[in-house]
Amino acid sequence: MPTPGSGAISMDDMRTHINRATGSSISMSEMRTRYGGSGAIAFSDLRNCEGFTIDPVRVYVSGKLAQNTDGWSAGYSTQGSISPNESNGRLQLASASFLMQVLEDNIFNTGTTQLEFTQNNSVVLADGDAVTAGFKSTNLTRAVIANTSRTITSATSSNVQCSAYLSYDMPTSGTLHCLLKF
Repeated sequence: MPTPGSGAISMDDMRTHINRATGSSISMSEMRTRYGGSGAIAFSDLRNCEGFTIDPVRVYVSGKLAQNTDGWSAGYSTQGSISPNESNGRLQLASASFLMQVLEDNIFNTGTTQLEFTQNNSVVLADGDAVTAGFKSTNLTRAVIANTSRTITSATSSNVQCSAYLSYDMPTSGTLHCLLKF
């Protein structure tokens, strides 16, 4: 779950939900790195943030065909792995908001990483209206991959916000530290 959106936010919240560390200490320098910045940051900057990692090496493809209400179909396959794996290979942000990384039409587009919000933990075309309020791609204000803030481009399907595209050329190895801020 993301860090609290209001009220007190502690270093423990940051360690648990952003850095995913299990040790007893964490520094604001580490948080600045995870936030994708080099300047000063405040505790309030880290509200509604969720940290995770993407491992592009362990690629698994589970192709499914999804038919949307406009009548066209698209093949969606998962790409790599997201950690923590909280529900069927997905990061669970809220009761009906899951994040996965996908490959559109089973073709990896160099330079583009797509993060999909789904209303359940299966690989389906997302219905943005069914995703928990506050955790939709329209609510994203910051996306960090490999400790660098990226430009967010959103996509709609049947006038429903479903995906966020980030301009990042996914490597073939390594572990990438990521952060989303809603």
